[in-house]
Amino acid sequence: MTRPPLSPSTSPRSGSARLDGSVSSISRRHFLGLVLAGVGVAGGAASAGAVPSILLPRMRSEFRTLPDLPIVRPQHVPPDRDVLFYVQHSINDNVIVYAAKRGADGRLDPEQPIEVFWRRFATSGKRRELSFFERVFAFGVDTRATGQGRWSVELVSFHDREGVLETRPDGGPRLLVPVDGRPMRPVYVYAEAIADGFIPTIRHIDLFAVADGVKGCVRERVHFG
Repeated sequence: MTRPPLSPSTSPRSGSARLDGSVSSISRRHFLGLVLAGVGVAGGAASAGAVPSILLPRMRSEFRTLPDLPIVRPQHVPPDRDVLFYVQHSINDNVIVYAAKRGADGRLDPEQPIEVFWRRFATSGKRRELSFFERVFAFGVDTRATGQGRWSVELVSFHDREGVLETRPDGGPRLLVPVDGRPMRPVYVYAEAIADGFIPTIRHIDLFAVADGVKGCVRERVHFG
């Protein structure tokens, strides 16, 4: 169980392990985003001035193929249309939803093909839009059209893991990200964490992904420390 120590005068540690197992330096901003995206601190807004400096721990991934897709909290799977993936965590029942956004013609919105929002299962279950802080530092997504109905996708929290958003032959949206060296469709992320401070202690983060036409799923477990 690793908690990144706070160090206002310390620079980020170089050589942090990327989520794909290679080595890369990761900024304080993006590591904080990873933590917040995994656990959804209180599910509310915070001041950008409250962001502390962080001495980054090392990250490493391990992969396991499972015969079936386990859902940690099946009662908190978002019911929204065109969900690309969602984020659950052990601190509370609130879920972050990444969904495809359609225009008036039913096609993916060319300007904003992905929308991100809270599904507040811990209270009413209603949708809540992201705050500025959440969008910029934790849960936001950047998309860039690459032609032929495709977009390059980068998450604020996983900026080194570039994905591709495209339209399936049946007209539905599909997001593919590299997992264990191959493009796969993420289903959800689950963060095992303890809310013991402004930045919760992260035990690990699990990413569950599937490949179209292949039975079972791959679990990527990201360890910190």
